[in-house]
Amino acid sequence: MAVASARFFAYSIGRGDVEDTNRWFNVSLCIHLIAPLCLVTVGWFVGEWALEDFLNIPPLRIDTARWVFRLSMLSAFQTMALSPFLGMFIAKQHITEISIWRTVTSLANFCLAYAVLSATGDSWLFYCIGSVTITIALGMTQVFRALRLFKECRINFDMWWDYSKMQKVLSFSGWSLFGAAGGLLRSNGIAILLNKYFNPVSYSYVNASYAVGITLSNYTQTLSASLMGAFVPEMTANEGSGERQKMLNQASQVSKLGTYLTLLFAVPLLLEIDYVLELWLQEPPQLAASMCSLILFTFIIDRLSAGQMVAVAANGRIAGYQMMLGGFLILTLPIAWFFLEHEFDAVSVCWAYIITVTMCSVGRVLWAKKLVGLSPRLWVKDVLIPCSTVLAVGLVVGSVAQMIWAWDSFLRLCVVIATTLFSSLLLGWLVVLKYDERRYFLSGLRALLRRFFVKAS
Repeated sequence: MAVASARFFAYSIGRGDVEDTNRWFNVSLCIHLIAPLCLVTVGWFVGEWALEDFLNIPPLRIDTARWVFRLSMLSAFQTMALSPFLGMFIAKQHITEISIWRTVTSLANFCLAYAVLSATGDSWLFYCIGSVTITIALGMTQVFRALRLFKECRINFDMWWDYSKMQKVLSFSGWSLFGAAGGLLRSNGIAILLNKYFNPVSYSYVNASYAVGITLSNYTQTLSASLMGAFVPEMTANEGSGERQKMLNQASQVSKLGTYLTLLFAVPLLLEIDYVLELWLQEPPQLAASMCSLILFTFIIDRLSAGQMVAVAANGRIAGYQMMLGGFLILTLPIAWFFLEHEFDAVSVCWAYIITVTMCSVGRVLWAKKLVGLSPRLWVKDVLIPCSTVLAVGLVVGSVAQMIWAWDSFLRLCVVIATTLFSSLLLGWLVVLKYDERRYFLSGLRALLRRFFVKAS
């Protein structure tokens, strides 16, 4: 929802109208207070019913599960309601501050996880209370920062009911929410399916493996997510100011560089997943390695068309695209159900992920062609082939290193990381980057070095 708000803010900023941006902000704030209240009210009753009558939860843990759910709903409401403030940070391209907030959040959650080890009482409830407290505290701090930094964030109740703008925001946010809800139903629906088909009392390793796979795969997205955060407002502002070709060039760069940055982490992780999980968890769940590997592949496939996703959002005509995206994501559930119903193992749900994410990526490419004229042939040439080359060569080079060091060890992990990084960086320079992009990188590097040596002297 923050991204949906940021789209209208950035579009208005691209036109240079401060008052208009303030109107968009107030309308967005009104909607993002009312809509989450309705969603949370409905979700509260549905969630309470599911905890009692649908999910397989041990009787001794049902009271804790209720409180965890209620606290999570409170956190979700606050996150959704305050998203216009975060959206203004994105639209204004305050990337450094956003990165600092994310780092602080990660450090706070790490400290919380460490505190759980020595906490007395119910660890699950303790962690949930701590996590919600961190989310609310940091969210409110961001609100006060936005009010202080941006005059576009002035709250004016007279602007809340601009029905023309409200209709546009509701349309865009509503369709964006449909696509996001598809992703939410996919990830949580898979967990529910695994819970129903593999009782957590008898098969505790199944849901644990899935959770580990999602968590570890998310860590590989840090750099590419930061890259998208930097490009999204700029692309939207370019579309708003009529610079369509510049926006299309940036879309291609988002897909290419986002995938490439993901591969820098994903390739060595795919090769050494068993040993990495042992280092991290000591005794990883039985299916964690298989699920991690397959979910990593889904993330790579998804990043291949990230630029198309941003380009379509910048254009604003997203109804058909979001219907396709949300529909394909929700389709993961019946495919996974089919696999489990026909007695495939639990890992098969990750193959359902891969099938639908591939469909989403192809769909994005086609919709970007239809809505903004982004060429699929150019995407194959500039994104798919170079990134596939980096992936294939990295896996081959890393496998050779594994054959030389045939036993699991920290030394082999370091060698695999070094060899795959070397091959990826070399191919990134020769194959992924174009001539103009290499020149731009070198000029930026020279400017950075000059500043460094001037300060040093």
